[in-house]
Amino acid sequence: MTEQITTVTIFKLKSISSNFWAFKQVPLAIFRLRHVPGLTFFKSMGSGGGKGFDFMPSFSTYAWLLVWESQKHADDFYASNPYFLKYQKKCLSLQTLYLKNIVSHGKWSGISPFQQGAIMDDTSKIVALTRARIKWNRLWQFWTKVGRTANELYKFDELEYAIGIGELPFIQQATISVWKNYEAMKRYAYLDDTHKNVIKLTQKYKWYSEELFARFVLVSTENQTYSHLPAQNSII
Repeated sequence: MTEQITTVTIFKLKSISSNFWAFKQVPLAIFRLRHVPGLTFFKSMGSGGGKGFDFMPSFSTYAWLLVWESQKHADDFYASNPYFLKYQKKCLSLQTLYLKNIVSHGKWSGISPFQQGAIMDDTSKIVALTRARIKWNRLWQFWTKVGRTANELYKFDELEYAIGIGELPFIQQATISVWKNYEAMKRYAYLDDTHKNVIKLTQKYKWYSEELFARFVLVSTENQTYSHLPAQNSII
């Protein structure tokens, strides 16, 4: 199995001032993360409102996707990196998925960031990542035809968590979904009529200038709450 580990961290902020600070970090994080030891790829992103897929963004939920050379590099970062610890102090809750890649197709910012080779079995929880950059001249058509169909994910009882995230609202879109097992994810991907229709329309109208699809084994999760208030919409 590959040594590479991917982490997805979901930050839920605790105040209006914290929301504003985190909003500014979406583009600024590149200056704080680009020299972190062992970090080979990273994205700082906002999220959709509502259940995570509304047209309007959420100003209280943000996400990092980080790809590491090893588990140790990830552990060292989360234990002691000053930028992360500052972000942590502004949170109501913080949740991190630790992932190993099974398969990946496509590119993100011109890069294929994930090393394949994870081993899964019938009990493995599966995380699916889909990401696309929508062409400028296809934005209106995309959002009017299929922009909110990701909410259909919630019809599936075997879905444990899902959220829409992105670097740039309306243009660069990604979905993270956590499934109880591979068969559950496959039923959605290949049998759901809404999902199949989106794929058909995508092929017909060629909405994307770049896209990526990846599946991962969920190795572990870390959930932290920093308030007496319950964390909402937790990953698992």
